[in-house]
Amino acid sequence: MWRYRFLIKGSAQELTWLNQLAQKGWLLAQIRGNWYHFRRTKVTYRLFSEYVPTELMTTVAPGNQLFSVLATVQVKKPAIQIVYTGSPQAVVQAIRLSPGDASMRLKVALSLRDRALNTMNLLIYLGVGFFGLLIFTMDSDLQLILLTVYGAIGIYVVLRFAKATKNLQAQIMILRRATADYDGAWLPTMHVFLTAMPSDLALEPVASLGRWTLVGHSHNGTYWYDLQTLASAAEIKQTLQPFLPATTQVNVISWLGLAPLGWVI
Repeated sequence: MWRYRFLIKGSAQELTWLNQLAQKGWLLAQIRGNWYHFRRTKVTYRLFSEYVPTELMTTVAPGNQLFSVLATVQVKKPAIQIVYTGSPQAVVQAIRLSPGDASMRLKVALSLRDRALNTMNLLIYLGVGFFGLLIFTMDSDLQLILLTVYGAIGIYVVLRFAKATKNLQAQIMILRRATADYDGAWLPTMHVFLTAMPSDLALEPVASLGRWTLVGHSHNGTYWYDLQTLASAAEIKQTLQPFLPATTQVNVISWLGLAPLGWVI
């Protein structure tokens, strides 16, 4: 059985899905891009995934008494392989699953996103060229029907890619915040106002939110910060609360400005 899934290789989401299929008797056999090949089995396996540097792959045995290597995926940036192992032994069935290193998962996710965007761009260019050729050579009602069918299929494929890319970007945002790694990321600027502050905010405890910049402060203890972050206004307030005096009020203005999206004068 072949299944198509747009998932971060080695992520907890992917591992949960693979184990759900394994519980139903479908064991992972091979991975090609975003296509997963499963074979039918009567034995219930527990699957694990691990990031292994490419230069160390020669030391990974194809199988042993407890675990068997089911599939491997090569990633160029970073130069690693994701190794998928499984075991039918009862001793490993209750082991807590670990999604692996968050920093490495972020790098794998960014590599997958770049490849997905390049593929989507290629499909769009090929689709535009194909439809342009059909339009200029159209001379019958049958070709018009075919053009409509191809157009519907093309829109469906693009929407599926867009949905998968959006889901991937949401996972990347979670990983960026977990690792505080924002290199190369576009971060919207949130404007954070703290009133009744005795002094400026200690930024180290809240550095995981993003990049902080002190814009200015007034004589009555109001401090204005610009925060480049992927967090929402509610998340910013929740994270700041333990580090602020009880009398301090937090106001966050979105990067969209004072007016919410969709507000019309």
